[in-house]
Amino acid sequence: MTKLLELNDYTLKINNKLLLEHTKVSFRKGVINHILGKNGVGKSQFAKDLLLNRSGLIPSEISKNVTIISSFSNVPNDLKVCELFILLEKRFGLDSVAHLAHSLHATNISKTSLIGQLSDGQKQKLKLLSFFLEDKSIIVLDEITNALDKQT
Repeated sequence: MTKLLELNDYTLKINNKLLLEHTKVSFRKGVINHILGKNGVGKSQFAKDLLLNRSGLIPSEISKNVTIISSFSNVPNDLKVCELFILLEKRFGLDSVAHLAHSLHATNISKTSLIGQLSDGQKQKLKLLSFFLEDKSIIVLDEITNALDKQT
C-alpha cells in the first residue's frame, strides 16, 4: 500500500513541553489510519501541525491536503440549514451534497432552522458534511463523536 506521509524523525514541542521526540510517523493511502494515546500526549497538537506545519517538518503538499474536523470546528450559527446547503451545492454540486447528506442522515434536519438552534449532534453532522465535501487526502477526526447521540 502506498504511503501518503512518512516522517522519520518527528519532534513536536508546544510551549516548551516536549510532546513527541524522534518519532516515526507514517500514514498509508486509502485506509483509515488512527492515532491512539492518553489525554494530553499531543494527538490534537499533531493534527494541528499536519495542517499548520508549526514544526516545519510537514511537507507543504501534505499541509495543503489536510482538513481537521473537531468538536471545536465551526459552521456559521447565523445561517439557516437551507442556506448552508445552497452554499455547499454551489461549490460542490447538488448531487455530491445530496448523496453525502443522505449518507450522513443529515437530510432530516429542518432546513428552515438556524444552525445555532440545532442540537450539538445535528451541528456535528453539518460539520461532517461540509468538511467531507472538501475531499482532502487527509481528514483528521479529532474527538468527532463527542456531540453525537442516538437521536442524531
